[in-house]
Amino acid sequence: MSWTLEPGYDRFADNPPIRSKHSGATRWRRNIAGMSDKRRARGGRGMLPLGRVLGVPIFFAPSWLLIAALLTVFYGPVVRESVTDVSSSTAYLLAFAYAVLFALCVLAHELGHTAVSVALGKPVRRIVIFFLGGVSEIEREPDRPRDEFLIAVAGPLVSALLAGAALLGATWVDADSLAGVLFALLFWGNLVVAVFNLLPGLPLDGGRVLRSAIWAVAHSRLTATRAAAWAGRGVAVLVALSGVLLDRSGYGSTAGFTTGLVTLVLAAYLWMGAGQTLKVAEIMDRVPDVDLAKLLRPGLLVPDDISVAEAMRRIWSGRARGLVLVDAHEKPSAIVDEAQLGAIPLDRRAWTQLVSVARPLEAGLVLPVGLGGDDLLQAVRATPANEYLVVHTDGTPAGILSTVDLADALKTAS
Repeated sequence: MSWTLEPGYDRFADNPPIRSKHSGATRWRRNIAGMSDKRRARGGRGMLPLGRVLGVPIFFAPSWLLIAALLTVFYGPVVRESVTDVSSSTAYLLAFAYAVLFALCVLAHELGHTAVSVALGKPVRRIVIFFLGGVSEIEREPDRPRDEFLIAVAGPLVSALLAGAALLGATWVDADSLAGVLFALLFWGNLVVAVFNLLPGLPLDGGRVLRSAIWAVAHSRLTATRAAAWAGRGVAVLVALSGVLLDRSGYGSTAGFTTGLVTLVLAAYLWMGAGQTLKVAEIMDRVPDVDLAKLLRPGLLVPDDISVAEAMRRIWSGRARGLVLVDAHEKPSAIVDEAQLGAIPLDRRAWTQLVSVARPLEAGLVLPVGLGGDDLLQAVRATPANEYLVVHTDGTPAGILSTVDLADALKTAS
């Protein structure tokens, strides 16, 4: 098909209009496309940037302040009981210092994952420290059981080394001094992080170790993920039961209730994390079956100076499902956002220029028709958008890809 415009419209792609399933479409589209580069750079709303390590941005979420406050309130009295003649203000100040140092230890744990991931050629989008710990957002999942194992064990290994360093530091000072109490808290804190993360269930590091072992034996990542995810749900139930017991323990009603509540929140996080990990694995398992050619929507080439009302008329006349604007030289210049187009009120469509709801065509918005599988998914993630122009090898338009249709395909592909 040439780029020459017909008197009324120029339709490309021979597919009949595709009726998309819009239930949950926005959520699925976000899951596939991810955040824009600008939003990634600032980490999200309210995030505190801490700089970069190995080229990976580090952020502290506002929810970390809550755990810092809980640790300060919880360990302030512990410091007072452990150190002779220490004032309340000094005790709570030390407890807060421990909260900050513990957060840095969690960061070191995540940097362990990140360092190994980067060394194995798996980029990390960012590291976030939040209420329940930290997370390293690896852009692409490991494609070998060995890589999965190495990335997973790196974090607990760092925590174990930090626990050993704290224990060594404790031997150089008096146990009942401020420094001695701080070293003891860091020892137990890092030891708990290392041991807890090695519990055999997703989304914990131990669950990834378990998945790597099953993956190596069964030669199926999806099978391994299912087993590790259900193990993770079992861990979540055990954690929840421990939260109930802590709530009813006799070492202090307020402390018991608070610790029990945090433990129940952690159990819920583990349960949902296991389910989300399994859902992502099922989607990724369907990626190779996605055929871009079958997803193409028929589109129209239209001038960039027409109104939304005229564009809608041409869509219905041409039985199309997308619009691509062309410049004065009849070359594609922008692609219309279907969601923004439909959101314009009826009484304003005749007075609204179509270009106001179109996105200029950058390199990432033009995809070759032969793209498929993981390459297609990575291309969509690299340049998040609602629609993409798909072209033949000679540069002529083949159709329009909507991420709504791609999301539906990933949910139903076999």
